[in-house]
Amino acid sequence: MNLFAIRKHADRLLYPIVSALAGLPVHANVWTAAGALVGLASGVVLFLGLWWTGLVLLLARGLFDHVDGFRARGFNQRTTFGAVLDDVVARWVLGVAFAGGCLNLAAAYPHVLIVMALGITGALTNVIIKLSIQAESHQELSRDGGGKLGHPVDVVGLFGSAEFLIYYGTGVLATALLHDPRPLLAGCWAVAIMSHVSLLQRVRFAWQRYRMVDPIGSAKPVVPVVPVGPVGPVVRDVPEARDVLLDSRTGRPKAEAAPRALPAAVPDAGAP
Repeated sequence: MNLFAIRKHADRLLYPIVSALAGLPVHANVWTAAGALVGLASGVVLFLGLWWTGLVLLLARGLFDHVDGFRARGFNQRTTFGAVLDDVVARWVLGVAFAGGCLNLAAAYPHVLIVMALGITGALTNVIIKLSIQAESHQELSRDGGGKLGHPVDVVGLFGSAEFLIYYGTGVLATALLHDPRPLLAGCWAVAIMSHVSLLQRVRFAWQRYRMVDPIGSAKPVVPVVPVGPVGPVVRDVPEARDVLLDSRTGRPKAEAAPRALPAAVPDAGAP
């Protein structure tokens, strides 16, 4: 489980704004790059303790993330590079924004540096395990009507870009309202804890779903046998029992030989 239900409601509320911005003559990749700059600015202002400005920039970065996807799917600007760029920017911005707030608190709460390390490690490992599961079980990948790539692991875990904005952004908002750094400290702890909870959820998902799955399946491997011969090494393809002569200089096959002939039968001397 994760916060997909809340996110879907938020998407419906933001649809008029997102669709209006996506209608501007700006390429989807430009929106993604702009989101990276906004995320970088949010990390800087949070480090400086400008909580309201940092919160606005965090929300703007989340809005840009919606706009670039909407623009790509709605205006036929989907590319593999764009999908990769979007993933990279999302994780990079998360680390920068999180580090900015943690470093601001470090003078008063030195242990927050450990929390920062745990939060960034948990967030990155969540991405790694998700990509690993998708790669090892690629047969379960699918695309929706808009071309967005999907996998059953997507709905597992209580941490992602939107969840980070909820945990961390709530702390920033409370700190801005109360002029007290402790809510932000609690938000940093929430990121560190929930990212590891999500990681364990995805490990459990992989164990339950794939622990009995052989990634090779029923494929029959070819076992090479390389004896030393006078004309160079010979590679034998065991299933078809063929000999291939390799060039001693290049290591490449010279020519494919015909299947080995069976030796002629020796007549029995006692036969009539």
